[in-house]
Amino acid sequence: MNAWSGNDCDTMGPPVTRAASANSTIPPLKNGSDLRETGYLIDVGSRTARFRRKHRNKIVSIIYFILLLLLLCIAVTMTVLYVKQKNRKPISICLSKECLRSAANLALSMNTKAHPCDDFYQYACGNWAKEHPRPDIFQSFDWFRDKQMKVYATVRDFLNRNTSDLPRPVKQAKDLYTACMDTETLDKRGLKPILKVLESLGLPAYPTYINMTEDTDYSTYSFDWLEAVINIKIQLGMDVLIGFDIFTDPKNSSIYKLVMGSPETTNPFPSMRHEKKRHIGQRNLVTNKIERYKNDNMNVQDSKNFKNFENQENKEDDEKIAHVSKLYYAELIKLFVLEDAPKDSNLSELQLDQNIFLAANDYHNFNEDMYELEANNDTSSEDDEYLNVPEYTVYEIQEHTDMIVKDNNGTASPIWKRYLEGVFNISNVKLDFDNDKILISDPDLVYMALMAAYLSKASPVLIELYVWIKVVEVMAAHTTTELRILFQRSYEALGNHDLYTPPRSQQCASAVNEMLGMAVSYAIADPRFFYITKPKIEVMLSEMKNALAHLVGQAKWMDDDTKLATYQKIIQMKTLVGFPDWLLDAEKLEKYYEGIEVNTKTHLENLINIIQVKIKKALNKFRIGNNGSWATDPTEVNAYHTFQENTITVPLVMLQHPFFDLGLDSLNYGSLGTVLGHEITHGFDNFGRLFDKNGNLLPWWSNDTINSFVNKTQCFIDQYSTYYVPEIDQHVDGKKTLGENIADNGGVREALAALREHLRKNGPEPKLPGFEHLNSEQLFFLSFGNLWCGVSTKEVLKADLTDEHSPQQFRARGALQNNADFAKTWNCPPGSPMNPSNKCIIF
Repeated sequence: MNAWSGNDCDTMGPPVTRAASANSTIPPLKNGSDLRETGYLIDVGSRTARFRRKHRNKIVSIIYFILLLLLLCIAVTMTVLYVKQKNRKPISICLSKECLRSAANLALSMNTKAHPCDDFYQYACGNWAKEHPRPDIFQSFDWFRDKQMKVYATVRDFLNRNTSDLPRPVKQAKDLYTACMDTETLDKRGLKPILKVLESLGLPAYPTYINMTEDTDYSTYSFDWLEAVINIKIQLGMDVLIGFDIFTDPKNSSIYKLVMGSPETTNPFPSMRHEKKRHIGQRNLVTNKIERYKNDNMNVQDSKNFKNFENQENKEDDEKIAHVSKLYYAELIKLFVLEDAPKDSNLSELQLDQNIFLAANDYHNFNEDMYELEANNDTSSEDDEYLNVPEYTVYEIQEHTDMIVKDNNGTASPIWKRYLEGVFNISNVKLDFDNDKILISDPDLVYMALMAAYLSKASPVLIELYVWIKVVEVMAAHTTTELRILFQRSYEALGNHDLYTPPRSQQCASAVNEMLGMAVSYAIADPRFFYITKPKIEVMLSEMKNALAHLVGQAKWMDDDTKLATYQKIIQMKTLVGFPDWLLDAEKLEKYYEGIEVNTKTHLENLINIIQVKIKKALNKFRIGNNGSWATDPTEVNAYHTFQENTITVPLVMLQHPFFDLGLDSLNYGSLGTVLGHEITHGFDNFGRLFDKNGNLLPWWSNDTINSFVNKTQCFIDQYSTYYVPEIDQHVDGKKTLGENIADNGGVREALAALREHLRKNGPEPKLPGFEHLNSEQLFFLSFGNLWCGVSTKEVLKADLTDEHSPQQFRARGALQNNADFAKTWNCPPGSPMNPSNKCIIF
């Protein structure tokens, strides 16, 4: 029996094994014996089963292990996420009143239907005009005028308030306001204040021209026009026929120079309108290229000139303007004739009226001639020409004038030495005519000589008429209601129906602010400014300067020596922020306004007294030297770069909403930051680059750098010249606006770099409510776009195209189209309107 016979296991073996045993051929061993004979029979089916059971258990174990591991990982992950979520700070949203106000202003101004990459100005400002209707007193309205209007309202409220324990100049400001508001006294006094001034100037109560008859022989009549012009300058601070001032020497900023030319200060009295032109980056030059605000209190002849520009191809409008102007001057003269004419006059009422109208007509013609002389005095030229502003002794000017007068068949007479002696007679300065040279541009020298030649042949009666009207016209608005209505009616007759006179209280607040700005600022200045706001602005300015220095370092077109000089100019650039340190010191404020007298019953005399004190102080400083000064009062909504002092001035009201205190750094840097950057960049634009670190008009760039700079500026000229204003069918003048465009572009780049550095040091800022989807850089650009929101009439758009600043929408568009960071931040595709392939960059 073998091992398997009679064994239950034999019958119980697996069928597969049996089949295999029965049907398979089992190979013999090497010795020829069978496996079964050796007793070494292997049950293949049994082993397979055990193998399967064994490995199935292993697989199940592995699966269980993997599942357990996964569960463990999930548990750990969830625990970590829970801990992170628990410790994670929620998204921070700024809910301060400043942030809520900024969010509301931005949201109400925006047109979200516009795509930011197509027209960012429309996207940022598309609904601004709807939400900010233009007040009737403005022909254009924007954030700057809105702020200035609120400043005047604040000033008015203070001047109306009963207060005590104020410094004398502040009390005088309140008295000046009271006198201005007292229209009853102004009407009761009538024309007497003007008549008194005319007498002191050596002018008649009404023009001598009016007394003419057929038998009158005026060939022997004499009128000392030069004496009258001198008196007008020292008593009213007004330029008639001759322009004179004292400015910083362009080539030595530590001293002053005499400057002469065509009339500049044609209306020394305060503006009684609010239509001031806003100029961010206003230039304060010592040459005759002086950029200044145009007087709000535009006289009728100025209005004619403005309309003449608008309708230069429309003769009918020119004729209408001439007719309205003549009627205005005729009525003006008649009021004075009726006030002072002798009752026993040889003239009938008809003859009197005829003479009055003839006088108005002859004045108009005389004024046209003088206007043409001044208009031909074109001081616009290439910037480099200002490096060589000629200067002359008074004798050289007189010699040149005599030659031109004789060439024009006139009679020469001494003018210039006598004029300067007469003006300085009220000062403690004695001129040295051999050494005190006078700056006069070539066009101004031509004007002065031709003006003298013209007057040498003109009738003295006509010259007196011209001088008389010029003086009376600027004083009229500060006297009776009748004269103010006359001016307003004539102004509206010229087509200015959409411009209304503001309330008297706002007019007077504006006038006081203009005449006694520092005293007014004392009332609204907060001592906390020095340790709350000012440090923030100084940090911002420092960051701006560092940003510009970094951009200069990256400029490949500038050589190393010029870069070094540029760094030095940036470092030495001074900043006047908010208001002078001495302003809140009552004793120093009184010293500043020393000599001023104000009476609540004599409004015109008050204004003249203030002007005379300022004129005398200006003359007395001629020998003292230039120690720097504020370019404006703290209450003016503007910012300035004074080239000759390498200084920027940022008034107090610019450091408030809507330009600052906006809640987030990104908004502050996008608004005020770009304004500060604009002013800093002005020191290196096409004109500012001519002035060195000390403010001297001297070459300090290498010729190669200058050539590279000029080549780069052509890109800006071409770019901005393509901008089209469909409302008036005209293009922007890219050359005229070059300096401002360079400043706008540089300002944005510097402000963004400064913001990035600021956030890097101080950490990320919270989100703006309603704008959580925008990051800080997007908010920065949105704030910049919002800065230039505004609305204008066609007339203002036309005037804007004659200005050195581009229209507002192009100030925003142009700077952003040149900014690659803007395109990246807003994901603007290459070639889209706001991301053109050609970008203009200097710094």
